[in-house]
Amino acid sequence: MSFIADRVLSQTESGLAGEYIAAASVVARGWRVAMAQQDAVDLVAWHPKTSEILRIQVKSCQSSRQDSDGKKRLRVMFHTGIGGTKRPPTKDDYDILACVASEQRTVWFLPVTEIEFRKYTKRTAFFDDPIIERRSWAHALDVLGVFDGR
Repeated sequence: MSFIADRVLSQTESGLAGEYIAAASVVARGWRVAMAQQDAVDLVAWHPKTSEILRIQVKSCQSSRQDSDGKKRLRVMFHTGIGGTKRPPTKDDYDILACVASEQRTVWFLPVTEIEFRKYTKRTAFFDDPIIERRSWAHALDVLGVFDGR
């Protein structure tokens, strides 16, 4: 696997890159998007025809380049807990979690109502699926009962 960044990005840089990657994916789905710059909501998306509004929390991760036992296990990890207690998020917090694999510039969307774990670990190959963004976005909208004219 090749890495898109010339160096390992700081958490702040990785987070900002992830927000732009997620925003671009949402726009590609026919929605409009604005950066929210808030603690719990990173993007606000609205559909130009249906006026539906979604609050999106973005979590981004660079591929783990650690290979302590000599084997490269490229994976990404997304922490979903909120606050000091790392409680699970609810619909009161946001609508959709956008998990961004920064190296692949790919997003996996998850409706907040289906978040079951405080941490999701995925192999980077999970993000190689060419339709993961389209499929996970459509699934999130279906679960949330959001109509976008499809």
